[in-house]
Amino acid sequence: MPAETYIAKTIENAQDAIASHVRWKIALLLAARMREPLSARATRSIQHPEECSIRKWLLSEHTLHLRGTPEYLAALDQHAAFHGQMLGIANLINGGEYEQAERLLNAAEPFQNASTALANAIMALNRIAAGKPAVQEALPTMGKTS
Repeated sequence: MPAETYIAKTIENAQDAIASHVRWKIALLLAARMREPLSARATRSIQHPEECSIRKWLLSEHTLHLRGTPEYLAALDQHAAFHGQMLGIANLINGGEYEQAERLLNAAEPFQNASTALANAIMALNRIAAGKPAVQEALPTMGKTS
């Protein structure tokens, strides 16, 4: 029986988008660990990024004021890249190759890097929407002097 972990939610802000992103990571890991294929609905959403709630948010009225910024374009690109990584893992899960899928989910390259890049791109959108710099300045290292 397919793992029914797919929950579509309307996204209205960056925090919702990050939550949706995290749910996808959990859904993939859960399916791999439970040794169950993804549901048809989850698989379809992974195969069709344009139907994903994050993509819909990026194209919604909630992000109109961000369009044309480098951060917005980066978020679109990172979203597509993350879906590419998810698709490879979903294909492994649905093909019964659960251990390989789990290895890829836990590996830094390329899945975790794609995941982190998307989360960072979404957070950058949130910062510029709040009138802050897109990139946070590095915090000083404690206990070190220059």
